[in-house]
Amino acid sequence: MTELLNKFIDKIKNKEIDLYNEFGLQFELALYLRSLEDLKDYKIELERPINHFEINKSTKIPKKEIDICIYNQSSFKIAIEIKFSTNGQVPVQLFEFCKDICFLEQLVSEKFEKGYALVIVKSDNFYKSKTNTEGLYSIFRGQNKKPLNGVIECPTGVNKGQQITISNAYNIVWKELIGDYKYYLIEVKKPFGPKQLIRH
Repeated sequence: MTELLNKFIDKIKNKEIDLYNEFGLQFELALYLRSLEDLKDYKIELERPINHFEINKSTKIPKKEIDICIYNQSSFKIAIEIKFSTNGQVPVQLFEFCKDICFLEQLVSEKFEKGYALVIVKSDNFYKSKTNTEGLYSIFRGQNKKPLNGVIECPTGVNKGQQITISNAYNIVWKELIGDYKYYLIEVKKPFGPKQLIRH
C-alpha cells in the first residue's frame, strides 16, 4: 500500500492531480485507489463510521469516521487519514495531525491491519524552525525534531488541554511535493511500544 500511495503522490508531482482542498484530495485519492486492478475486489469508502467495523468511539479513540477505508469480507482492512493545511491555526492543526496518528493506532490495535496518515501543507510555519520550537513544534519543525510519541496535549483553541497518547514513536520527515507544498506519509502498524521508532 505504501508503494500505491507513493504513486498517487507522484501523480500530484506530475500535475496530473490538482491540489485545492482537503475533501478534493480525499476524493481524488479514493478515485485513484478504485481505479487500481490490485484493489478491484475491495470496497473503498469515504467517511465510513468506525461502528461499521464494530469499533466504538471512546476517550482513547478521538474520531468516529475514517477518511478512506479499504476492506473486503476477509481481514484485509486499511485506514487512511488525510490532512491538507495551507495556513493558520498552526498549533491546532499540528495537534490534529497527532490525533490522526492516535486514531490510526487505535484502529490497528482493534481490527485494522494497517493505517496511513498523509499530510500536505503549504505554509512553512508547519515545518520551518522559527522562534517557537518547543512542545508540538519540536516534533514538526527544524532538522533535529523529536519523535512523535507519548502524551500529546493540545496547546490552544477550544480543545486546549485535551490529551492523546501515541504508543509508537514516529519521525516526521517532510518531503518536497510541488511548488510550496510539502508532505509526509506515515505508516501505522503493530506492534505498539514506546521504544519502537518508525522512520520515514
